[in-house]
Amino acid sequence: MKDARACFPLEREGPAPYARAAQALRRLARWIAGPTPWAQRQLGIKLILVYKFAKAPIMLALAVWLTAAPEAAQRSLDGLAGQVAEAGAMWAGAGAWLRGHLTPDVVTGGTVLAWLDGVSTAIEGLLLLSGRPWAEWIVVIELACLLPVEIFAIASRPDPDRFIVLAVNAAIVFYLARRRVRRSSLA
Repeated sequence: MKDARACFPLEREGPAPYARAAQALRRLARWIAGPTPWAQRQLGIKLILVYKFAKAPIMLALAVWLTAAPEAAQRSLDGLAGQVAEAGAMWAGAGAWLRGHLTPDVVTGGTVLAWLDGVSTAIEGLLLLSGRPWAEWIVVIELACLLPVEIFAIASRPDPDRFIVLAVNAAIVFYLARRRVRRSSLA
């Protein structure tokens, strides 16, 4: 005769499925918390983490809005372009340019970029939060790969916002790379 437990797979020996999930969540929380408590982290890392965790939800919210309501986003952007055009003679050209360039394809491209930026920023923040040296190197490599793209964008159309983004990302790359090199030379 068969064992009764074989007929009832939920009553098998060992931890229940939810216990395994709880163990996995505890391991993930310990991994995210990392080896270094928040109070012992350097100010530079704290500032980068605040920047990453402030930017990620904003970009993800924008991505969700552009994905869920692209027509409403298009109307809002058209309205914004109209307000810019009506802001005075100095802004009329900028408003006309915006209206001419705000197409559904631009909104679709902006949606893809918002998703990529939001997800990658959140991942970078989680990696840095882990406090692992290899995680910092991954962030350095990822951001360093974006610097030439930002330089090319500035060369094609100089814009103060692009200079700020380039400066922030270059500063993060420089800081994290210098920090990793110094730590490895001390070891």
